[in-house]
Amino acid sequence: MQLFHYHWWTDQLEAMEKFYEQLGFETTLRVGRYNGEFQQFNPPLSWGDFRDKGIQFRIIEMIKGQTNITFGQGKRDIFDHIGVLVSESEYNQIIDNATQLKWTVNEGERRTFVTTPWKFKIELQKRNEVVSEEKHTLIENMTICLPFQNDPELIGRLLDLNILQKTTDSVKIGTHTWNIIFNKDDHTRLDSVVFLSNDSMNEEDPVGIKLRSRPLK
Repeated sequence: MQLFHYHWWTDQLEAMEKFYEQLGFETTLRVGRYNGEFQQFNPPLSWGDFRDKGIQFRIIEMIKGQTNITFGQGKRDIFDHIGVLVSESEYNQIIDNATQLKWTVNEGERRTFVTTPWKFKIELQKRNEVVSEEKHTLIENMTICLPFQNDPELIGRLLDLNILQKTTDSVKIGTHTWNIIFNKDDHTRLDSVVFLSNDSMNEEDPVGIKLRSRPLK
C-alpha cells in the first residue's frame, strides 16, 4: 500500500496549476464542462487558450514521480480526499473493513471511494499508471486536522495500518515508509505534506497546504 494522492475543490485552479508546475509537477489531464458537455483541455493547451471561456473544470490532474494531485472547480477551498495505491488483496480487505465499520463505499471501474465520518474520503486505487514509473517524490507524511468526536484510530482499522503513536490530541498511523498524523481541530483539513524528494520544498500552496521535503536516500 502506498499513499500517493490528494484532491481539493477550489476557485484557484489556475494558481494551483501554476504553483505545482513550478515545483516540477506535470499536468496530465484537464476535464471541464464547456458548451453543456465535458471536454478535455489537456496540454499542449494552456490557460491562455481557454482562460476566458467560462469552463467549469471537473478535474485537473498533475503528476510528479510517485505523487498524483488533483483539484476541481469549487466555490471555496474544500479538502475532498486522499488516495492509496493498493493490491487486489489489500483492496478486498479494506472493503471488508469498511463494511464492518458501516462506512459508505462507492465502487467504480477506475477507483473506489470510502467516505469517513469526517466527510473526507479515501480513494482506493489499483491502477499503477496514475503515477509515473520514476521512483521519486514519494509522500512520506500527511498531517490532517479533524474533530475527535470519532476516534481517528478507526482509519487505521479501515486501512489495516499500525497505530504508531496516540495521545489525547493526536493519532499517528502508517507503515515503515509513510504515515498520516491526525491532529485534533474543529474543522477537517489537510494541513501539510512531507515528500521524499531530492528537490527541496518549503512552500505553502494556494489552498494553504504546507509542503516540505526530505532527501531521498
